[in-house]
Amino acid sequence: MPTPDRILTMRDCTAMAALDTMPHLVTRVRNLLSHGRRMTVTQRYTYVDRPPEVTAGLTIDTQARNGGIVEGRSDDGHHFGVLLRPGIKSGFGFSAYTSDQNATEVEVWKRYHAAESTSDDPFMRRRRMTLVEVTGGLPGDGPARDDQLVIRDWNDSGVCDERVIVFDGGPRDGEYRAGRWLYGNALGPAHAAARLEAWDRGKASDEDVTLWTARAAELMAEIANEGR
Repeated sequence: MPTPDRILTMRDCTAMAALDTMPHLVTRVRNLLSHGRRMTVTQRYTYVDRPPEVTAGLTIDTQARNGGIVEGRSDDGHHFGVLLRPGIKSGFGFSAYTSDQNATEVEVWKRYHAAESTSDDPFMRRRRMTLVEVTGGLPGDGPARDDQLVIRDWNDSGVCDERVIVFDGGPRDGEYRAGRWLYGNALGPAHAAARLEAWDRGKASDEDVTLWTARAAELMAEIANEGR
């Protein structure tokens, strides 16, 4: 079984919320939220055969308590939640408690797999556990277009609440994409592929993203003013 430390090294990672994984998962999510992007959240109960509810244009509710990001830790529990606006039920979060047998990730995975033979319905056989899939948000990463968070939470009754959070480009998306192109081609064709991949993976420095996005904005403004 991989150790919880993998959560801070694997860009695409699946983990169970447990006391030993919670700090790493929280670090990843806080990094994803640190870039000021708008979010789209889909929410569904997996046993219901209908399309998920989709809410777009969400931001962290900075007017809520603790600025919209709530976290609490103790010896036997750890919870983390994000409050969003303007949606009423569009927030998300996850937690782990020893009372729910979620002290270690190994323990939770054992319960997860042990339940596989108890029901023909894969979403009705689990209790009091949360599976988190995260793409992006590694320490040192900048924003990337494929950043995503998936949270599947099974309650006491075995009902799975699934929430998928993706991040928008925002109103400056055109400038961002133009900045990407300028950054990628700044050193010539021989370096373009590697630099574009670095930008897409969030490996371009914040200074470079700011610089080249600003230059793209200036260029687009000049083009818009041509012929006036």
